[in-house]
Amino acid sequence: MRKQGKILYMRFKMQKVWSFSLRIWLFGLVLLSFSACEINRLNQAEELYDAQNYTLAIKQLDDLIKIAKNGAYRTRAELLRGNCYLELGNLAAANQDVPLSIKFYKLANNQNADTELGQTYLRLSQQAYRANNKALAMRYLNDVLREIPESSLVPEVMLRRISILMDEYHDHNSTWEDYKYLHDNFPNNPFELQARRYVAQFIDNNVNYAVTLTESGYFTDALKELFELARYPVVDGENINKLIANVYQAQAEEYIDAQDYLQADRMFRIAIQYDPLKATEIQKRLEDITSLYIQKGNGLMAARDFENALVHYQKVFDIIPDYAPAQEAIRALYKKQEDIARAAQIFKEAERLESSEKYNDALALFRQAQSLDPLPEYQNHIQTMQNVLEAQKNPNVFAQKIINEYKNGQILKRVAAKRAEVLADYKANEIRDSGWKILLSTGQFKYEARYDLLTPNDTFLYVWQVNLRDRSIIPLNRLSEDVLK
Repeated sequence: MRKQGKILYMRFKMQKVWSFSLRIWLFGLVLLSFSACEINRLNQAEELYDAQNYTLAIKQLDDLIKIAKNGAYRTRAELLRGNCYLELGNLAAANQDVPLSIKFYKLANNQNADTELGQTYLRLSQQAYRANNKALAMRYLNDVLREIPESSLVPEVMLRRISILMDEYHDHNSTWEDYKYLHDNFPNNPFELQARRYVAQFIDNNVNYAVTLTESGYFTDALKELFELARYPVVDGENINKLIANVYQAQAEEYIDAQDYLQADRMFRIAIQYDPLKATEIQKRLEDITSLYIQKGNGLMAARDFENALVHYQKVFDIIPDYAPAQEAIRALYKKQEDIARAAQIFKEAERLESSEKYNDALALFRQAQSLDPLPEYQNHIQTMQNVLEAQKNPNVFAQKIINEYKNGQILKRVAAKRAEVLADYKANEIRDSGWKILLSTGQFKYEARYDLLTPNDTFLYVWQVNLRDRSIIPLNRLSEDVLK
């Protein structure tokens, strides 16, 4: 039973294989049939072409292209159809039917037809020019550039455009753009060489414009103009390089004014690359810059920006190696950093002595710190210690001295003025004048300075708190406050 089933299965597989093979065979026959049909149609079209029956050949080829399965036959058909249109275009041209010839050349869409189309546009442009229709002449030239940009006629077309733009319209900008395109794509072509004489009529204006931009400070725009001019053989290259060098030199001077000496140095060096004759002049200027670097570094060091100061000192060596003033400035910088660090240590010790009320010793250290690093903070502590030591000798006398010296004696003068005013209104025996009194106040090194004037009708009580440590004066009533204003 199993054996019989196996036999049936094998028969079934063989039937499927034969069925598939039969389909492949039939499909091949169909392809051969189509292929034979396509080659027959192509042969018929070629016979029609040879017989100069181009219209019927085109119809036959259009039908073939629509149904062709074979890529090679389709390609041959398309090429043959293009040749048919080319021949029709030639026939139309021979019959002086220019619009029809143009139409056929465009339909042909091959290199030979493009050549004929370009020649046609050129002839039409020349005819229009002779008829004094410059706009139409230009339109036909533009047709060449737009429709067949790869044509070998493009250089001639560009030259003709340039001649019209210059001779008829005096359009320098458009001429310049056309010439750049012509040179960029066809350098040293005979037509490019002829075009140079048109550009020569105005190119000096472009150069002068770049110079004006430079003089006006528009350096980026000036360089753009000059670099563009340098690409083309219609200017003196050596002169353009000198003008480029002038731009970089002018930029360098502006960077110097802005104290950006690094950029100024870079601009000067670029200028020399474009005009080596500037080397001597610029070298002298670079030597001047070294002193500017050092001045800038000194300013930064004074502002305690030691890192950037060192950068400026070291940059000098890029201009003049081992420059002695820069080396000396760097040594001074390192010494200054050491002095600052030492002064901070001494100041800290001085504060400790001050806290221990060893004011003489503290004063000596504050002075030492200030000599190493003259900070206002150190000077303030010196003044405080001097005040404290003077206060310790005779606090009352010192307090009176502070009152006397306030704003060049302002307190004394105004109190004396008030006393004189009172004496003018009352008799001396009617006035009680306390005179100056210095009394101990609350807080260490703080005293009160008092002066009282009493009359039968008014009482004038002046009182200030005087801080002997910092010589500050605080009014303790409104009348005393007014005296300080």
